Amino acid sequence: MTTIFRKVSVVLTLAVLVSSCVSQKQYADLVKDKDRLDVNVERSHKEIRELKEVKLTLEDQIKAKNVEITKLEQQVNIFKRQNEEMGSKFTILDEQMKKMMTDLEAKKSESASLIASYEQKITELQIANASMGTRSASRGKATASRKSKTRKSKVALPAALKI
Repeated sequence: MTTIFRKVSVVLTLAVLVSSCVSQKQYADLVKDKDRLDVNVERSHKEIRELKEVKLTLEDQIKAKNVEITKLEQQVNIFKRQNEEMGSKFTILDEQMKKMMTDLEAKKSESASLIASYEQKITELQIANASMGTRSASRGKATASRKSKTRKSKVALPAALKI
């Protein structure tokens, strides 16, 4: 029975082997495909690690850029505020300058009228002085003759007192 059992087991084993066997060529092709897929999987894992590193680097760069953007936005807000303040100061200064220009024009007009009135008075005084000059020349002669008479009488007066 053992021999029959052996024969049956060999036949069954051969039947199983024959029915599940693949050709050597197919087996070699499958091994090559498996090796190629293993290499591809390893390469993919390597790419994934590299991409994760790149991702981390890029995330760090993004964080740094976001911090820089925040700082720049703060500076822009400061500059906007300063610009608004300077604009309001400029408006105030512009209004003051317009008022000063109006005042200056009024002062120029007032100065021009004063100069005109002074020139008129100077002209009047020159005319009056010229007319007085002709009168004083004629009076000067009369005054000179009176003065000479007064001197003579002063000199004569003390002599009369002696008498």
